Amino acid sequence: MFTDRAISGLAELPEPFQIKAEEVIHQLNAQADAVPVKRKLFRGKGKETVFEIVFARKGRLYFRRNRDRKVEILTVGTKNTQDKDLVYLDRVL
Repeated sequence: MFTDRAISGLAELPEPFQIKAEEVIHQLNAQADAVPVKRKLFRGKGKETVFEIVFARKGRLYFRRNRDRKVEILTVGTKNTQDKDLVYLDRVL
């Protein structure tokens, strides 16, 4: 499952980053527990935990697990969009 923000963020990445992001997304789909998480983001009391994955050194992917333990990709970007991505996560979660 993808948010609109994740789809637009993926589309805006340069092609090499898109390929690496797609590889990470495939791994999350196949075996999410095996994907190395850089950090857990606790967005405040009562909010859901969001996980950050780094790809291609500067790429960032944020996801959470829904009630069925399925992965929901929240946003995809780079180190340059990280601040905007974190503000977005604070707003929607």
